[in-house]
Amino acid sequence: MRLLFSILSIFALTLIARPALAAPQIIAVLPSDAGMPFACAEGMCKADLSTYCLQRERPAPKRGMPYFPAAAEDFKLIIKTAAETRVIDAAPHVGFVESRGFMAIAATISADRLRALASGEVEHAALRVGEAASLLPVAEAGDPNPLTEKEIAYVTKWRRQQGAEVVDGNPDARTVRLLAGLANRMPMSGHSDPARLDEIWRDAIGDELGAAPADTGAGADPAISRAHMEFSRCNEGAARYSYAGLRNCLQYRHDDLIRDLNIEYWESKPGS
Repeated sequence: MRLLFSILSIFALTLIARPALAAPQIIAVLPSDAGMPFACAEGMCKADLSTYCLQRERPAPKRGMPYFPAAAEDFKLIIKTAAETRVIDAAPHVGFVESRGFMAIAATISADRLRALASGEVEHAALRVGEAASLLPVAEAGDPNPLTEKEIAYVTKWRRQQGAEVVDGNPDARTVRLLAGLANRMPMSGHSDPARLDEIWRDAIGDELGAAPADTGAGADPAISRAHMEFSRCNEGAARYSYAGLRNCLQYRHDDLIRDLNIEYWESKPGS
């Protein structure tokens, strides 16, 4: 028993003495001019942003890892009230945390904070993401391999520029944004109201196109047709049950697509 206690004590001390893991990957964020809408529940508002990894050589972010904008001007908070629409810098008000690995980062803000910024009741809030935007992980004490200024500058400029060409400009990236917009409009908990699904589709497509929804049949925009196919599949009874809801199913399909785009990015050998 005494020997076992000694072994367990040494093991515990070893865990305590282990250094912090190296800084995780710098993350690219797909641009969204219309903005990713916030969904609010229990006093908190959240919008999942479509993201991909710019540094394969660094570890993926751990659960709940906080991030912040590499360039604050790339993120704008859009707040619509009955009287006006305000566009303000998001960085001082919005938090960014890992949501689903490197495939989605959650932008969060309290409902009270939104109302204060709007000076009244908020009808709609969204986060606009500029071209070639990136997020940096918050530094941790004791990091044995922290990000350097030189590394940050190289990744957020040259690698992000290649990401804009390979990923952001890919037609599948439009499908990814559409699926993210659809998922963000779904309730964060509970079931979606079937009567509102057509309205949710029109809103998401309208934001992406900047106009009325386009045809989804033969000869339609491939990105929109793909998004509509995924939306319809996720709305089927079996899929909704398997993924515990429409929102989860859409997120799963979103993550599959952005992962494939990330692989294509790495096969392009960024920085070479």
